[in-house]
Amino acid sequence: MTIVKIVELIGTSPTSWEEAATNAVNEAAKTVKNIKGLHVKRCTAKIMNNKIIEYRTNVKISFTVER
Repeated sequence: MTIVKIVELIGTSPTSWEEAATNAVNEAAKTVKNIKGLHVKRCTAKIMNNKIIEYRTNVKISFTVER
């Protein structure tokens, strides 16, 4: 039987929402093994002087649990 766990993270980037999601996966991969999937929950941005200065992507990352 396979057990899958899900963690929710927020990735950030000065460039794009796609890069923010990639950054979230890269950071998770430093401590989480067996990452199998990514679900983008929401994309937001930080605004300053009418310009986007930071892209934020809320993601759910799924991974299998080792026994």
